[in-house]
Amino acid sequence: MIKNVNLLLLFVLSTLLLSTGLITTVAASGSQADSIVKLNARFQIFPGNKLGNTIYLNNKKLVKRDDLAMIDVVEAPEGYIYHGLDEGGNSVLGYTGDQDAKFIPLPAGLYHLLLGNNGKKKIYWINGKRQIEDLLPRRNTGTGVVYNNVDKAVFYHIAKGETIETEDGRERYQYTFRLHVINTQTYKVMHLPKTIKDFSLRLRLEWMDEDTIKYTLSDGKVETTAVQ
Repeated sequence: MIKNVNLLLLFVLSTLLLSTGLITTVAASGSQADSIVKLNARFQIFPGNKLGNTIYLNNKKLVKRDDLAMIDVVEAPEGYIYHGLDEGGNSVLGYTGDQDAKFIPLPAGLYHLLLGNNGKKKIYWINGKRQIEDLLPRRNTGTGVVYNNVDKAVFYHIAKGETIETEDGRERYQYTFRLHVINTQTYKVMHLPKTIKDFSLRLRLEWMDEDTIKYTLSDGKVETTAVQ
C-alpha cells in the first residue's frame, strides 16, 4: 500500500515538474515572438523598441544602428529609408542602399536623398502620423528647400523641360518649375498651381517674410509669391 502511494506521489511530482518546464518554455518562446515587429509581409524588426535593434528584409538583415531604436522602413530609389528613435526619443531618418547616394538632413525635419548614378532627387520627412513620407512620390527632381524658421518650408521640382525659340530666333532649353509648401505645424503639404519658367536648371528661392517667398530668375528678374 505504502509503495503504491509513493509511486503515485512520484508520478504527480514528475508531472508537475514537466508541466512547469513546458509552461516556462512556451512563455519564453512567446516572449521572443512578441518582440518581433512585423511591419508587413516583407519587413521585420527585432527586437522591438530597443536601442541597437535590426531591420530585416524577408528575414535577412537589412540595417542596424547602435544609436537608434528602429521603428519603420519604406522602399526608396535604389534602397530604403528607415525611421529610428535616438536615446532622447527624437526621430531620425536614414538611408541604406546605393553607396554613392547622399542622404542629407535639412531644416524643419526634412531630408534630401540625392542619387549620383541617375540624378534622382527626393525629399522625405516624418508626417503628422509619425510615418515616413515621400513628399513627391511621382517625381524625382525635388530640391531647393528653404525654411522660414517659423512654420513653413518651400521647395520646387522640375515639371518639364523643352526646347523653345526665343524672341531673337535662338533655340534654348526652358525648364518649368512647380513650388510646394510644407507647414511644419499642421503637417499639411500644399502644391501651388503657379508655374515658373526659366532657362536655368536651378531656381533660387528665399523667404522675404514668414508668408512671402522670393525667387530670382537667370536674367536677374525677381518675383514673389504669397504663401498662406
